Amino acid sequence: MRRLQFTDDELREIERQRFEHPDPLVQRRMEILWLKAHHETHERIAELAGVSRSTVQRSLDAYESGGLAAVRTLHWKGPISALAAYRGQLEVEFCERPPHTIAEACGRIEQLTGVRRSATQVRKFLRNELGLRWRKAAAVPVPPKLTLDEHAAQQAAFLKDGVGTTLGGGASRPANRVLC
Repeated sequence: MRRLQFTDDELREIERQRFEHPDPLVQRRMEILWLKAHHETHERIAELAGVSRSTVQRSLDAYESGGLAAVRTLHWKGPISALAAYRGQLEVEFCERPPHTIAEACGRIEQLTGVRRSATQVRKFLRNELGLRWRKAAAVPVPPKLTLDEHAAQQAAFLKDGVGTTLGGGASRPANRVLC
């Protein structure tokens, strides 16, 4: 059984990080250190923390080799997209000329980079990596009895004066309300 010495500052940090660290894996490692600081055996630590003995050993090894910073370190290695190498080029291209559809984006990506991806993968790349979002576009309605110029003049007058169309109608609505 190992004899680890924890300073008072380290014990305060371990106690705080057991519950406040954003990653549950680090919280579990801090729990292992907390139990070790209270002189529990490795079997008992594994039982109380709900981990295996080898996990207890690895957590204690990490603490011995690098202190609390090593315990907080995560070694996650996720997959790297083939499009990540072309991120800058694609960002410039799509900012200058945004694609209208995912199919168009797929074709342009393949033409620019030579990398062919499905529509789902391109959609994820555009949203998560480039931060592009789909915008809904619609025509501005013009009232049927007005021309476009008359409608624009009426809107400009409304914005200038703040008066114009009033709510009309039933007895329950006063006629002096203004649409904004």
